[in-house]
Amino acid sequence: MQDLLGFDKMVTPIVIRVLYFLGLIGVLITGVGALFSGGLRGVLTGLAILVFGAIMVRVYSELLILLFRIHDNLVSINQQMKDRNSSGQL
Repeated sequence: MQDLLGFDKMVTPIVIRVLYFLGLIGVLITGVGALFSGGLRGVLTGLAILVFGAIMVRVYSELLILLFRIHDNLVSINQQMKDRNSSGQL
């Protein structure tokens, strides 16, 4: 609990995963809606939304999670440096 209150543990990666699935549902609904909007143009637009929308939601989510993993690694390196300095090693 102290980790959460002290902002030492991030909850945002969990939120990002939930938003990823909500984004996929949004892409699916939008793509299917465009598919049935009529005509060849609607079908092509719907397919483009389904393919590129899903890819873009995935890429955006991965980039956000990558930022938090970088943060976790930096915190780990910082802790290792503190431990090394406190034990008298340089």
